[in-house]
Amino acid sequence: MDNMKKYIKLYKQKSDENLKEWKYRYPPLDQTAFEEDNRRVYREHLQKNEWRNEMIKTKLYVSLLDATKEFGFFVAFQSRDFKMLNDVLYQTSRQNLLNQCMTASGGCCARILWDAPRSFACNDFEVIDCLFPRENPLFSDDSAYLDVSANLLRVLYYNEFEQQSAAVGKANSFLEKKHTLWAKYVVLYFLALVNRDAEQANNCLQELCKAHQKKGKFYASELEKCFASEIHGFYRLARIIDGDFFSKLKYPKHDSFFCEFEEWHKEQNYPKGQLFYVYPPEMDYINRIFEAQMPKITLKETKTGGRIRIFPDEEKFAADLTENTKRVCSSGKQRREE
Repeated sequence: MDNMKKYIKLYKQKSDENLKEWKYRYPPLDQTAFEEDNRRVYREHLQKNEWRNEMIKTKLYVSLLDATKEFGFFVAFQSRDFKMLNDVLYQTSRQNLLNQCMTASGGCCARILWDAPRSFACNDFEVIDCLFPRENPLFSDDSAYLDVSANLLRVLYYNEFEQQSAAVGKANSFLEKKHTLWAKYVVLYFLALVNRDAEQANNCLQELCKAHQKKGKFYASELEKCFASEIHGFYRLARIIDGDFFSKLKYPKHDSFFCEFEEWHKEQNYPKGQLFYVYPPEMDYINRIFEAQMPKITLKETKTGGRIRIFPDEEKFAADLTENTKRVCSSGKQRREE
């Protein structure tokens, strides 16, 4: 059984189990049920004529209209449609990143690198400029793999050669300690990109596929383990860093890495994903959110545990996204009037 079929089987099992336990079928099994779920959420939580705070409206639309998350992959895998899969990756990764950036659960800035590779898998590399702005300082923690990896990403993406020595030093300090296989090989992969070491990069991609399967259920569901979208993202990142180097990389040999998806991308010249699903007129605000420019993350100092720490300013991100969305709504209204 290939992993697309495995995903479909597990998805249906999950839906059946939830129906049996909760008397309510979720996730949905067809388009009609999917759209009814969206309408139910809209009626119960979003259908208001007036909002006390427009930022709250933005946050709720992004966080609650999320039925696409698993259903989109279910539909794409059923039809084995790689364009649709690319679009599902785009919509779900964008929505997840927007939600992370507007909530305190996003944690430190580098935490966002946990989710960003899914955007890379659909060639949505514009998010890097927003999530890791060049003007923000490097991350100082050398004990967290996301911090040291995010620093290396910045060095690679912005060609910050003056920061390379410090970023590599923090990565090497990290590797001197014991960590999960996933954390270890993510850092090693970024170092391989810095050093243009194709053999090491190929080995890391292979080991990451194995490590992906060993993630706890808090980090990856059984459905998510079927398709290692993050590893596709890491692989594709090499292409925008150095095309010649990218040509030396090999596909990992693992069921969770879809070689056919990569072949499709090569044939189509690596297109950026688009929206998989456009919401109906009454929920058009979420469409405008997706259309709006993603804001850049800004930082704020917060005193925790008696010391000052730097975190993303999620309230400013939500305010900026709301303003950007309002501009899209206004321009759309003006075009209709004309």
